Amino acid sequence: MPRRYVSQPIRATATRYAVLWDLQWQIIECLTLAAGVDLATSMSMAIARLQRAGWQAEGAPDYGFCFLQRAGERCLLMITARDPAETGRQTFSPFRA
Repeated sequence: MPRRYVSQPIRATATRYAVLWDLQWQIIECLTLAAGVDLATSMSMAIARLQRAGWQAEGAPDYGFCFLQRAGERCLLMITARDPAETGRQTFSPFRA
């Protein structure tokens, strides 16, 4: 019988953030996730909490993000390594001095 791949929990090696944004990239809420936390479980728990508040997930969060909708409103839940409160440049450019 062929063996199926069993996914393993993905642990954060550094601080991560579970951020809920509106579609204009305004932060609705942000939770800090400590290093070592299981990211898939954290994402599932955040989605479950938002579903209790009336939000409906539009898809699976397999890649660390998920769009949600409620009464014509839409938002994005994402786990990211970048602190959303950081105001510095968000991209790397080899041409910057």
